[in-house]
Amino acid sequence: MGKTAAGGERPGKVDLTMVATLKALFDTGRVSRAADALGVTQRSVSQNLRRLRDYFGDELFVRTGNSLHPTPRAIALAPAVARLMRDIDLISRAPGAFDPATANREFIICMSEIGEFILLPRLAAAFAREAPMCAIRGLRVAQPQLTQALEKGDVDLAAGTLIGADSSLRQQRLAETPIVCMASSNGRWARVPLSREDYAEGRHVAVQRITDSIDPVGEHLRIAGIHRNVALSVSNDFVAARAVAEADLICTASRHVGVQLAALFPIQIQPLPFEAGKLVTRMLWHERFQQDPGHVWLRSMVEKTYRQALG
Repeated sequence: MGKTAAGGERPGKVDLTMVATLKALFDTGRVSRAADALGVTQRSVSQNLRRLRDYFGDELFVRTGNSLHPTPRAIALAPAVARLMRDIDLISRAPGAFDPATANREFIICMSEIGEFILLPRLAAAFAREAPMCAIRGLRVAQPQLTQALEKGDVDLAAGTLIGADSSLRQQRLAETPIVCMASSNGRWARVPLSREDYAEGRHVAVQRITDSIDPVGEHLRIAGIHRNVALSVSNDFVAARAVAEADLICTASRHVGVQLAALFPIQIQPLPFEAGKLVTRMLWHERFQQDPGHVWLRSMVEKTYRQALG
């Protein structure tokens, strides 16, 4: 037997009923609602909560008003509990059993801020039509942790340029997009196209997203033998666009990103004054979920919605 936080012997082991009770309490915040979600009595939930408290030597949930709020110990357990319940759901599901019209499942997608802006509202609308009881959660995971997050099921799918992602991950190309320049609509290049000399002499803003190990635009420019005078580096495309508008900087980005931002900020899109290839956008997932019917459906929805968004 293990020991509790107080140093005593732990009573038995955590079983799946206790894990399910924890997840239901996290989701609902009330014993009565947790009981309804699990299809058991309130007494059963209360008994399992007592067992959990005895096992961990912690209250886990404390009452505030009419709701139960997790303690720091419970919050620390939450990711493992969610992962266990996803895995249980995965192994319990019969092959081909996913029906989007009746499924109740959360899908977690890793994207940049601009990726979420472009894709998730459209994807949410598609879910409302085809999978009304399913949910989507956007999440940003730094490149070094992405493979582990996909393997554990903390993330179902990643989409973006995703430069530096582990080659062992499954992947599918979504689009190849030309690279363009964003310039202020009120700045020095508002009415004249950028020349190669302008590009070399101008002050630039570079975007380094946490989902890429390196800046994909910078890598294309390096291969093309082009140097930028980077005056500002940011991790967010929206910040970059505002800097372009207010500080008269140049930002080099994919055309579909530039088009989205030009609709929100006083900036304009200009072609690159040299050839630098195209940026590839793709989606990645782990081999564990290759045959999962719900995951197959999710990938098809992301692909279709992404192509519609770029069309």
